[in-house]
Amino acid sequence: MRKYLYRKDFDEKDADPSNAPRRTIFFHPHKSSLGESSVQQQKDDIGKKSNSISIDDLNNETQKNSKINDVITKKLFQDSFSAIEAFNDRKMELIYKQLEDEKKLSEELNEKLHENLSKIAKAESELVKKKNNLELELKEKTKKLVESERLSAIGELSSRVSHDLKNPLTVIKGTVGILKLRKGMPIDDFVMKRLELMEASIFRMTHQIDGVLDYVQHTPLDKKDESLKQIIENSLQLQKIPENIRVILPKKDSIYNCDRVKMEVVMGNLLLNSIQAIGLEKGQILIEIVETPIAITITIQDSGSGVPNEHLQKIFDPLFTTKQEGTGLGLSSVQSIIDQHGGIIDLKNNPTTVTITLPKRSS
Repeated sequence: MRKYLYRKDFDEKDADPSNAPRRTIFFHPHKSSLGESSVQQQKDDIGKKSNSISIDDLNNETQKNSKINDVITKKLFQDSFSAIEAFNDRKMELIYKQLEDEKKLSEELNEKLHENLSKIAKAESELVKKKNNLELELKEKTKKLVESERLSAIGELSSRVSHDLKNPLTVIKGTVGILKLRKGMPIDDFVMKRLELMEASIFRMTHQIDGVLDYVQHTPLDKKDESLKQIIENSLQLQKIPENIRVILPKKDSIYNCDRVKMEVVMGNLLLNSIQAIGLEKGQILIEIVETPIAITITIQDSGSGVPNEHLQKIFDPLFTTKQEGTGLGLSSVQSIIDQHGGIIDLKNNPTTVTITLPKRSS
């Protein structure tokens, strides 16, 4: 720091403000116009005085400033802590308020939920009651409808059977009349032919009556372990096989738990349909039995003309027939018997094949 003194003989009136060196004496440690001792003494006195004043003042000022700073710092800390505490308090108030609002909202929602659940439970109970009532009503109406259809079918069936029985009865009546007229005469070819016609008429009547009984009567199954090949052979013996038709029996046999009498009805109807489908042309009927771990399949294939495609969906319907003679109950009875055994029956053309699938059940 530069130190200077005013000259004692310096006149400020004559001083040039811009000429500082003329009114200022600079002290230099090596260059001075005064004596070295006196100058040094003066410097020491001034330095001591200056130093003494500066240190005390500095200490006082520092202590003063330190106290001020401590007060300010303390106040700042207190203000900061107060602000933080006020902020936390406000935040907690907001959180508590939010929690209270959420609690209130949750209680309202729970109350509405319980109310809605009660309404749903009540509606569900009413729906169950309505469902049960509708099921009972549907069951009763279905029963009445089935009974009505059954009566209608019986009426139509009676009309059809009475018409179909007239022709064979007429043949039998005529044959009996001829035999009476030929009393005592030997039996010739003419008589034999009439007897064959009467036999065919009786078979036709028996088949029609059996078909009606099989459709009308729903007797329970009498199941036993039976040979399916034997059932087919028994059914075949009851049929009159024309000479133009060859029947190929299955090579393999399977034992199945079934009602023998009803299964013979099934095979008899299917064999008769195949014979009628072939007619007077030369043909064959192929019967096969295939057994798997889960089912037994019986197929009856014939070389007949088949069933028109538009009739395939109706072929198992009661009273449906494409023949001039017949009740239309044969295949319907067949399907009913197969259903009783838990099986499935299917018919397809090219070639005409009836497939019966019977499930195997463990003993």
